[in-house]
Amino acid sequence: MTTKTISRVSANKLIIFLVLIAFTAGCTTMRPLPAIDAQSLARQISVGDKIKIMRNDNTDITFKVSAVSDEGISGARDFVAYSDIRQVHVSQFSTGKTVGLAAVIIVVLSAGAASDPYYSPSDFGL
Repeated sequence: MTTKTISRVSANKLIIFLVLIAFTAGCTTMRPLPAIDAQSLARQISVGDKIKIMRNDNTDITFKVSAVSDEGISGARDFVAYSDIRQVHVSQFSTGKTVGLAAVIIVVLSAGAASDPYYSPSDFGL
């Protein structure tokens, strides 16, 4: 393998790594909370959580929680009273989605590398 080929392989490995990191950061899922009374919601929601609230009037709002009080839930610019809440979903990291996405990406990139006459999958550490 020449120096130029090694540089190209290293650049490709870096690109693959950056793509995987970018995709894993977005592998979350919205989990509905079972409780809708104020005390239960206050126990299940924490400052920093990203939530989606479905209001009683069928509108929804998504924000990052900055405060949880006896009256409702606040974001940087939003406040929703418990009495206005029909359903709450909390964003959580999804290991299954992350692993599945990473596997798909690796298979696709391996197939692309295998079809390239200049490389073999072993050039990518696969």
